[in-house]
Amino acid sequence: MAKITRADLERRRRINLYKKIIVCMFFVMTLTPLITSIFLMYKVSRLEKRIDYLISENGADYLTYRSSHDALLGGDGNYQLEPSVRSVLGNTRSDTKLAENTIEQLSDDGNSLEAATEENGEPSIDASGKGDVSEELSENDEVTETSSKKKIKKRVYLTFDDGPSEYTGQILDILAANDVKATFFVIGKDERYYDYYRRIVNEGHTLGMHSYTHEYQKLYESTESFGNEIEELNGLLKEVTGTESHIFRFPGGSSNNVSKLPIENYIEYLNEHGINYYDWNALSGDAVNSSLSPEQLVNNIMKDVRNNRDSVVLMHDLVTAHGTVESLQMLIDTLKSEGYEILPIDENTPLIQHVSCNSIEE
Repeated sequence: MAKITRADLERRRRINLYKKIIVCMFFVMTLTPLITSIFLMYKVSRLEKRIDYLISENGADYLTYRSSHDALLGGDGNYQLEPSVRSVLGNTRSDTKLAENTIEQLSDDGNSLEAATEENGEPSIDASGKGDVSEELSENDEVTETSSKKKIKKRVYLTFDDGPSEYTGQILDILAANDVKATFFVIGKDERYYDYYRRIVNEGHTLGMHSYTHEYQKLYESTESFGNEIEELNGLLKEVTGTESHIFRFPGGSSNNVSKLPIENYIEYLNEHGINYYDWNALSGDAVNSSLSPEQLVNNIMKDVRNNRDSVVLMHDLVTAHGTVESLQMLIDTLKSEGYEILPIDENTPLIQHVSCNSIEE
C-alpha cells in the first residue's frame, strides 16, 4: 500500500477547498439574480403604488382603489367570487316572475333560444348551470317569436363604482357621444364634484349609492353605521341633484369578506327601506390590476358578458383606473357590434345579486 505523504494530504485539502469554492460560487451566481429580480419587482410595485397615490388627490382615490382591490381578492390572490356567480331574482324583491318550462337548446350565437313551450306558450330559463342562460325571465324580457325559435334580447348594464373622480367628465362625454346610458354608484365627495352628480342625473344616467365614505371599517361596523352612511349619502345627492336614489351597491359586493356582521344584517336594512342592491356578473378587473391594457379590460368583460343574458358590468371611476376610460369606446363598439342592448339600471332591471335579498326571512 502506497504511503500517503504530507504533500498528498495538502493537495487533497486544496482540491476539496476548490470544490467548496466552486459550489459556493455556483449558488451565489444562481441566487443573486433571483434575489435581485424579486427585490426589483418589489420596488417597482412600491413605486407604482406611490405614483398612484400621488396622482390621486391627497391619496383619497388611491385608498378607495386599494380597498376595492383588496375586497375583490381572496387570501389566495384570486377573485374573491367568480364573476359568473349570480342570483337573478326578477324585477324587484316583491315582484319576481319565474319561468315554468325548461330550455332545450341555446343557439350558437347565444342570442336566440330554442325553447319548449307548454300550453301557456311561455319560454323558460334554467336558473342553474354555468355557461347556460342562468337567469329567470322577468316580465319585461323582450321575446320575439320566429317559427320554432324564440329570441331574447341580451342586455348589458354598464356600472361605475367609487366616483365621481377627475375622469367622470370623460366617461360622461364618451357615453353621450354614443347615446349610451349607464349607472354610477357614487360615494360622498365635496363641492368640487357636485357638477358631476348633476351631470349624471341631467344626462339620463342612473345615480346609485355606494356608501358615503367607502371606508369598510366604518361602514360595516354596525347596522347603525351602515344606515347612517346611506342616509348621509342620499341626503347629499338629494340636496345636490334634487333626486333621491333607491339603488345601492355594497362596497366589496354582497359577497364581501370584510363586513363585521353577517351580510344579511345589512340586507335586512335595505329591504326595510325599499332599497334594491345590485352586484355584478361581469367585471373588467380594473380594480384588481390597474396596469391592464384597454384590450385586456374589454376582453375580461366580454368573456363574462357572452355567458349571460343580462349582464351587470363592474368598472371603476377612479384616477387610478384611467384604463377604464381608455377602454370605454372599444367596449361600447364591441357590445353594439354583437347586438347587445346597453341600458341603465332601473326598476325593470333584474336583480343581479351574489347573496339574494330573499335570503332574509320575513
